[in-house]
Amino acid sequence: MIDWVTAKIPFPHPPIKAGLRIDVCPNGEVERTLAKRLQVRGSHEASISVRSYGAEDQNLASHLLIDGNPSKFLQGHNAFGSDDLISLITDTVRKIAKALELNIASSSLKHIEQGDYEISRLDINYSWQLPSRGDVRAWIRAAEFKSKTRHGRPSSRSGTLYWGKHSKRWSLKAYSKGDELESTKAHRLPIGLEDTPIKGWTDNKLRIELTLRSNQLREMNAHLASYWTEQNIKQTYDEYIGKLEMNEQMALSSKQLLELPNKLRSTYILWSSGHDLRSTLPKNTYYRHRRELLEYNIDINIRVDQTDTTNVVPLVKVLEAVPCNVPHWAFEKKLVHQSARRAIC
Repeated sequence: MIDWVTAKIPFPHPPIKAGLRIDVCPNGEVERTLAKRLQVRGSHEASISVRSYGAEDQNLASHLLIDGNPSKFLQGHNAFGSDDLISLITDTVRKIAKALELNIASSSLKHIEQGDYEISRLDINYSWQLPSRGDVRAWIRAAEFKSKTRHGRPSSRSGTLYWGKHSKRWSLKAYSKGDELESTKAHRLPIGLEDTPIKGWTDNKLRIELTLRSNQLREMNAHLASYWTEQNIKQTYDEYIGKLEMNEQMALSSKQLLELPNKLRSTYILWSSGHDLRSTLPKNTYYRHRRELLEYNIDINIRVDQTDTTNVVPLVKVLEAVPCNVPHWAFEKKLVHQSARRAIC
């Protein structure tokens, strides 16, 4: 589903009265004047940030800048949603225009419906189902020590795992959706949705989210909304999830350990005790032993954390995380945007 969009929409309109930010040089000259952002309320009090852009004569702005979660703005929640970027943004702009009493010219609406506008950030996420919330937490803790991307090892904060958190191009993060809905007030379901099946559905869901930023979008030649068909959304997400290297570490049985050559047995015992073998083994020996131990699904390049009790959970759990789409009852109860694919989980 589409979880966040930053877009510059061609939409001539009287500048939104949200105030101005004026940058002044040390000599007192005005360097630039920018319109401030305004929060527009949507479904169930969810909001999205907007501001006018290109108001050269103060009478007409050329574009509307949107920054936020269109799914949450339209649905009131982002437990699940649509992959149809253009439909989401079209309905979001319509809702914003109605709230601010702005008229959309037919020519502008045509550009919007065709996806003829730039985006500088796009977040795509999907939910993965595990047997229980405890399994979701175990997956996250295990992945902290047994996964990497080209950004390197992940970082963890407040139960969320980040790969490339500060990258200016792309990043991934994973978290328990059930835990998120019980965390801060900003993430909880609104009162009007508390009696729906949404919260129960999220209980055992692992959420993995991809963020593509401006530099990456331009490098991909994918900075126009028209590029992002539902097919390209899913293919791109799968491509970046494929960059997530999971090492399925397995503890060797006593029999397997005894069958190891003496040189590998000593290395394995040191590694499983948490030692950094890069600093204790000669370089050539380190890489030779790593190559030979990989045949046993052991990667000594990934340190063992002795404080992490989830190391006993083999990462076959990764393979048991089942992709999960929009539940059938979401359509019946009108809890999802109409453009969402009708997929049952």
